[in-house]
Amino acid sequence: MTSQAVTVSVTGDTTDEADETVIVRLSGATNATLGTASGTGTITDDDGQPALAISSPSVGEGDSGAAALTFTVTLNAVSGKPVTVNYADAGTGTATSGTDYTALPAGTLTFAAGATSHTVTVSVTGDTTDEADETVIVRLSGATNATLGTADGTGTITDDDGAPALAISSPRVGEGDSGAASLTFTVTLNAVSGRPVTVGYADAGTGTATSGTDYTALPAGTLTFAAGVTSQAVTVSVTGDTTDEADETVIVRLSGATNATLGTASGTGTITDDDGQPALAISSPSVGEGDSGAAALTFTVTLNAVSGRPVTVGYADAGTGTATSGTDYTGLPTGTLTFAAGVTSQAVTVSVTGDTTDEEDETVIVRLSGATNATVGTASGTGTITDDDGQPALAISSPSVAEGDSGAASLTFTVTLNAVSGKPVTVNYADAGTGTATSGTDYTALTAGTLTFAAGVTSQAVTVTVTGDTTDEADETVIVTLSGATNATLGTADGTGTITDDDGQPALAIDGPSVGEGDSGAASLTFTVTLNAVSGKPVTVGYADAGTGTAASGTDYTALPAGRLTFAAGVTSR
Repeated sequence: MTSQAVTVSVTGDTTDEADETVIVRLSGATNATLGTASGTGTITDDDGQPALAISSPSVGEGDSGAAALTFTVTLNAVSGKPVTVNYADAGTGTATSGTDYTALPAGTLTFAAGATSHTVTVSVTGDTTDEADETVIVRLSGATNATLGTADGTGTITDDDGAPALAISSPRVGEGDSGAASLTFTVTLNAVSGRPVTVGYADAGTGTATSGTDYTALPAGTLTFAAGVTSQAVTVSVTGDTTDEADETVIVRLSGATNATLGTASGTGTITDDDGQPALAISSPSVGEGDSGAAALTFTVTLNAVSGRPVTVGYADAGTGTATSGTDYTGLPTGTLTFAAGVTSQAVTVSVTGDTTDEEDETVIVRLSGATNATVGTASGTGTITDDDGQPALAISSPSVAEGDSGAASLTFTVTLNAVSGKPVTVNYADAGTGTATSGTDYTALTAGTLTFAAGVTSQAVTVTVTGDTTDEADETVIVTLSGATNATLGTADGTGTITDDDGQPALAIDGPSVGEGDSGAASLTFTVTLNAVSGKPVTVGYADAGTGTAASGTDYTALPAGRLTFAAGVTSR
């Protein structure tokens, strides 16, 4: 026999490994020499290569760099061969190398035979920024003695920061006189966010300013904060004016925030008023008084510009006018006027008491005080009650007085006004010189003068002293004339005073003469007719032949025609 077998039992496995050898060596041959003393038996590996996989770890980022993403690279089966694989940052994750994590240098992992796990560590840079979870992708490549199963591991840096809070400012701006001003509401995040933040805004409609009048209507809108942006603006255009008014507000409200919370959700923009207060003035009206109480003085109190605020002002009778409260007008109680916003005029009414007395125009003075939300320009209004009554008429009487026998009598001329006057009235008087009485004989000469009627006085007297006598005479007149009246008209300008004679008529007597008849017709009987007292009147008396004498008319004497004797004033004998 030339051949024998030595059998080695092989233990199979599922491990990928290199082919293995079993060497059987011959020795101690008898009856033969040793040629090939060693035989190498080869156990050929019939197992597939293990597969490599990389995990996808997750870690909270923290606020600093203490955290790490640990990627585990594993073989799905033990390998009997050394396994190597390259790793590197794929650069396709959402995290930023150098910012969110420490840059990962490329490297190679070596699995010794039997080893099934290695790690790749990525140091995370913590922060306090709210942001989306971020990824770092580590990629395996170039594996030896293994296949690549899961080649990419996605490490997730989970964000552990709260959402930032949104706040809106409360700006202020002077309104100006036109639309050039703006209220700029600043909407801010209290921390940087790594996510886009959106928030809606709108006019809350609860401010005191009026949309479309005080400011341009604000359309609702949405603000978008890109990652990293912390501030945005909402602008409201202000409509300036020249009206003094209270500061006004526009309220902008935030709502519907995404990736942020609402801290200060409402911003109150204040439009500060920069207009001066309007000025108050009171008018100085005038009214005819009339004859009764139907007239009124209407004092108009005005603002020289519209005000957006309520304006108040006190009013009162100053008490310094020439009219008398309670007599010329109804007393004015103290009061207050209120001008609602936008109102520029109010009235204070004083009721006038009419009369029929001619008088000076009279005044009522109303004074303003204690204004709020306005200055006082014209503080006093002088209301004039214009007199509409005609001047009274002056008249002088025509008195009569008995002359008497001496100077004790007087003619009193009464000068009267036909109505009470509220003005002083004056009038001149003088002897007209046209009466029948003789100045200096029948009466004491009258010196010209002036009568003054104080207001309310309606009567004055002018006295003429009469010179009495015992002479029978005609009644005599003294005429006093008025002239130069002020604050009155002249009605009866001349007064005729009559000095009535109170002396008896003188007595007439005719004597009884005697004459020698003579021898022819040369002789005459002269009858003397006498007044026993001087008369101031012409005296007449008829005479005639009584026809009862003893002498015969036509024979003893020439017939006497009837006739009449006239005694001129002062003559006492005919």
